[in-house]
Amino acid sequence: MRVTNRMLNNNVIRNINRNLENMARTQEQMSSGKRVNRPSDDPIVVARVLGFKISIAANDQYKKNMEDAKGWLDASESALGMATDVLQRARELAVYGSNGTMPKESMEALAAEVDQLFGEMVQIANSSYGGRFLFGGSQTTQRPFTDDGTYQGMKGSGSELKWEVAPQVTITVNENGQDVFKQDSIDVFKLLEDLSKDLASHNNTAVSSTLSQFDQAIDHILNLRATLGAKSNRMEMAMSRLDDTQIGLTQTMSKLEDIDLAETVMNYKTQENVYLASLSTGAKVLQPSLIDYLR
Repeated sequence: MRVTNRMLNNNVIRNINRNLENMARTQEQMSSGKRVNRPSDDPIVVARVLGFKISIAANDQYKKNMEDAKGWLDASESALGMATDVLQRARELAVYGSNGTMPKESMEALAAEVDQLFGEMVQIANSSYGGRFLFGGSQTTQRPFTDDGTYQGMKGSGSELKWEVAPQVTITVNENGQDVFKQDSIDVFKLLEDLSKDLASHNNTAVSSTLSQFDQAIDHILNLRATLGAKSNRMEMAMSRLDDTQIGLTQTMSKLEDIDLAETVMNYKTQENVYLASLSTGAKVLQPSLIDYLR
């Protein structure tokens, strides 16, 4: 094959450009810290990195859902803890008022305290978390209980609030007020109201009959608190497990995506030397020409 000066020129220019491109690509990797900066750099790696990023973003959202769910569960459990305290105090007052030895004035004073406990119970039943009422079912923007203890929130099917905490996994975080404060046999508001009336009317027998109802109401709320506490513990364990998963995904993605800086710098210096050598070689190869010969 006949080699012409034009062929030499083209080869020299092509090699110099290729070496310059290699240097530019490596320099871009050093400046960005990433092994791949566009799909054309390595389509397979880019596809895997995108898959990891999608998984990490989804897990971040699941963790936010779990944190919100745990906050809701803890707030509900705390409110029911206060409701338990109110019922236990009311039961203590019922014990005082049932012995038949207390003067009328003291019975009326007990009734007045029960009235205050009634108001406190209404306030507890209207507890909110992040501006949303805890016990209104799926209706979270309106007070679930009126001042006289009437429930006006959602109940039955459709009143559940469910958070998605993993792919195709949801958890119900709320208890509707009807089931909490107005279970089938015991209505805590009516119970407090009856206790107040019985104390005010000095009816020791009726006061005594409320004790077993208070026990049932307290047991019912304790059972709900146990359920909420178990769900909260589950969320805490799930978040810990998700943190470990996130660390694993991030480490694997980093191995795919991030450069080894020392190795990349070494590669760059090598490419730089090759580039300078190609320039030097090109300068020597292109010097002799027909014009030089004719001179």
